[in-house]
Amino acid sequence: CIFLKQISDADKLRRAVGNCFERANLPALDADAKRAALSFVIVGAGPTGVEFCGELRDFIDDEVPKFYPGLLQYVSITLLEATDKVLAAFDAELQAVALAALSSDDGRDDAREGRPLTTVRLGSAVAEVTATSVLFKDGETLPYGLCVWAGGNGPLPVVLDMIDRVPAQRSLQESTGARGRVVVDDWLRVRGTDGVHALGDCAFAPSRPLPPTAQVAAQQGEFLAWLLERGYGDA
Repeated sequence: CIFLKQISDADKLRRAVGNCFERANLPALDADAKRAALSFVIVGAGPTGVEFCGELRDFIDDEVPKFYPGLLQYVSITLLEATDKVLAAFDAELQAVALAALSSDDGRDDAREGRPLTTVRLGSAVAEVTATSVLFKDGETLPYGLCVWAGGNGPLPVVLDMIDRVPAQRSLQESTGARGRVVVDDWLRVRGTDGVHALGDCAFAPSRPLPPTAQVAAQQGEFLAWLLERGYGDA
């Protein structure tokens, strides 16, 4: 099971996807072995899981036909989510659009004989991931060729240590629903401290909760730079 948190993970994941197709392209493999090798499972339908699922679909649509045209019929993608919705941090309208886009097979290769490329399974809580299968809490087993873990990522130790050292942060964790993130105000100042700011997915603003995505972090970085440049950081 591969994580998708750091740049090194992305490089490892890229090589792993290529290895799956190389393995499935061995001439001695039968159809069942090819399907097993090209079964991609993504755990977690938050921003990371949904975005990677979309990128993987684009790769299969745009690149795989050039290099592995005979393998398209064996590819499958399964997106797993323990809750009853994808992109839980977004509005319901955006959730519906994302789910429809992921489930659509418009214009995809006819060799699949009507089988969907992507299956989104909501309410599927994962209990364990072994070397070859995903085990669900209800006892079901799902074999895979490559599994990507994009759900349940915990905070880094430095964030937890800061929360533990600041009494105001400890008291705000439960009342705000920060869940291991640093509570900040609308100016990204860490509550209970002087001269400390936080941004990105380690920060949580109760007045306007935002999804933990790179786009949000980039916008917050620009905003904080604008404040600091004008001397508003400690105001």
